[in-house]
Amino acid sequence: MNLINLAQNGLSAAQNALNVVGNNLSNATTVGYNRQNIVLGEAGGKTTNNGYFGYGVKVGDVQRAYDGFISNQVRGASTEFYALNSRYEQVSQIDNMLADSTNNISTTMDSLFEAMESVSKDPVDPAARQGVLSELGAIANQYRTNSKTLNGLEKSTNTQISQTVDDINSYTKQLATLNKQIEKIHGQTGGMPADLLDQRDQLLGQLGQKMGIKVTENKETGAVDVSMTNGMALVSGSKSYQLQASASKENPAQTVVSYVDASGNALPLDENATSGELGGLFKFRNEDLENARDQLNQMALQMANKFNEVNGNGYDLDGNQGGDIFDIGTPQAVGNTGNSGNGSLSVSFSDIPSVKAQDYELVYNGPGQSDWSVTTRDGSAVPTTIGSNGELQFDGIAIMPGGTPQPGDSFTLNPVDGAADNISVAITDGDQIAAAKSPDPSDQSDNTNLLDMIAIKDEEIVGNKTLSGAYATLVSSVGSSVSSLKGDLETSAKVYDQWSLQQQSVTGVDMTEEYVNLQMFSQYYQANAQVLQTATTLFDTILSIR
Repeated sequence: MNLINLAQNGLSAAQNALNVVGNNLSNATTVGYNRQNIVLGEAGGKTTNNGYFGYGVKVGDVQRAYDGFISNQVRGASTEFYALNSRYEQVSQIDNMLADSTNNISTTMDSLFEAMESVSKDPVDPAARQGVLSELGAIANQYRTNSKTLNGLEKSTNTQISQTVDDINSYTKQLATLNKQIEKIHGQTGGMPADLLDQRDQLLGQLGQKMGIKVTENKETGAVDVSMTNGMALVSGSKSYQLQASASKENPAQTVVSYVDASGNALPLDENATSGELGGLFKFRNEDLENARDQLNQMALQMANKFNEVNGNGYDLDGNQGGDIFDIGTPQAVGNTGNSGNGSLSVSFSDIPSVKAQDYELVYNGPGQSDWSVTTRDGSAVPTTIGSNGELQFDGIAIMPGGTPQPGDSFTLNPVDGAADNISVAITDGDQIAAAKSPDPSDQSDNTNLLDMIAIKDEEIVGNKTLSGAYATLVSSVGSSVSSLKGDLETSAKVYDQWSLQQQSVTGVDMTEEYVNLQMFSQYYQANAQVLQTATTLFDTILSIR
């Protein structure tokens, strides 16, 4: 090979190297871009009697900076971070609701008892009685407002779950399409398209934020197979599998997610085993939100029942026996939408102090009214008794079956559900407050029953806690969850950042390094240009010989 060809090879290699460096610099701030490196090698040569003479340089490859192990670690760290982050953001909203020190159930309850103290000093004072009525309305409104906030959070969480499922389906479809394109280009050229591989990794990163995934990469072609952590395929070659969000058959107010297999069967996801953003939303809805709602409803139910009980033991300003102060509604059993019969359950309270904030499932085994099985959420059997009218009795509630249920039909029930949402003041006038134990309306100084009502403040009516103690427990439990999640989130963020920085050190563009490469390959180009010029001069000299 002559000197001109050597110079031309060098110029071509230098130009290609400058193109790679220029591409790196142009994409230095492009999200998801992986740095590219040119690989130069000897073009061979020949051995002669005078020694070995090389044929110059050749471009061996343009390699994409990539480390599969680090990429997997980054995805795993992001899955953990986004699971905690999505849950933390939701729980923080409950914490913010309870953190208002000037407008909460505890302060409103204190105001109610203070107003009752005023009535106890002068039981016939209409202004004082009206003040109590106003505070009763305030506490009922406080419960309803808090319940409305929790209900709104549930709807918002359901919406986010559906949106997350849509995102996951979009990512898996795009990955399947990319697999097809990558394999096609590999089949045609034998190489792997760096830009499509960058898109692939970016989509895998986004998918890993939404849920936990396992990735298997074909090292030869660059295509990937993706599955959930339980092994169910999400992407297999050019085919993607979809998730489906729908209303729960057991509780239409909740959105559940199913995996749609190759036969079109919808298989419910195990929400406890789901990670990533989707898992965090499940965790919040099924644990944090459910616990806060149960505690709030239990407080509302037991408070209302106790006030009603005490007021019923006395007499109002007109000498009439006291009635209910609060309306609390009745529990509702929700039938599974897949039930084949037309059965129904009528639920009532039989002993409110014994009522538990507990989810129950009732399944009809049939035939016969006694053939109902009752279990808690964790599957534990609940002992029941049959009342004189055939009603099921357990944990302070009575259930009368109706209609014609079919074997296997099921219902879900939480007896405290809706207590805070539906609580309202039953009396319309302050005179209806039963302050006296005597039915004689002329005994205007009788405040003995009102003193019993004031004593509710120190009674343990919510389990073994007072009303203020139960509210403090609610605030503490939510605050503890937020604090714990915040600590875990900070730790997870540090791990995520560390792996991301390590990945960036491998795949990212270092502007200083690329600038050095730019100068080096520029000089390399100029040197080869000088060789070409020298070869041309020599050639011209030979041609000028006569």
